[in-house]
Amino acid sequence: MNIRVAVVVVPLVMGLVPGASAQGVEGVRSVSVSVGTGLGLGGNVIEEGVGTIEGTPAVFVEQAYSNHFSDGLRVRFLGSYGLDYNKEAVVSFAYARFNGTERITGSVGGFPLYTRFSNGDAFDIDGGLRYYFLPEGPTRTYVGGLIGLRFLQSTDVTIRIPELGLTLADQPYFKSSTLFFIGADAGVSRDLSDTLSIGAEMGIRFHGKPGAEAIFDDPALAVVNDTGSRWSLPISAFLAVRF
Repeated sequence: MNIRVAVVVVPLVMGLVPGASAQGVEGVRSVSVSVGTGLGLGGNVIEEGVGTIEGTPAVFVEQAYSNHFSDGLRVRFLGSYGLDYNKEAVVSFAYARFNGTERITGSVGGFPLYTRFSNGDAFDIDGGLRYYFLPEGPTRTYVGGLIGLRFLQSTDVTIRIPELGLTLADQPYFKSSTLFFIGADAGVSRDLSDTLSIGAEMGIRFHGKPGAEAIFDDPALAVVNDTGSRWSLPISAFLAVRF
């Protein structure tokens, strides 16, 4: 009697276990392209400093990244492979562009000091793991973690003090740098067909600090571009193809 019950119950229980009867994302390959932007959450592009520029007393005040770089373009190409029912490995390559904006950042000889950064470019390579809460059906939701490298291109700066007729144009500010970053993403996708889906994703990134150029002759101002790490919030929409 007990043997007969076991013969019936075991297959039934196995049928209720997702990994036993449903594929989920296991073995599924996909490629996707996303387009979006990145918002600055924390970190400075200018640190406080007091010294001289061209022999005139100068003061820089602390400035956040978000005060000098407007929302830029971010394009990301991603490939993934399903490891089991609800987990997949991902690798991606991304390009980001940041638009510099002129701001008052201090004073020279008592007059406003205007600073404008050149538009910035960066290339990212990263890899990580995603976990799906809903790995099947037309709508899928997930969270993921990643680590990677950012190849930040050099950044120049133009400093103006109109009242003094002084302009320092296209001065090297940040060196081309390779930065380590870590992050996390959360996203949702919706199937358009058996192989095509669209979705949206939001994440958070922690970036290391870029290398600083020797921009001023006065050593007292060397701290101005010796900035720290930063946080950013990438937001994007994507199109994915499964095969």
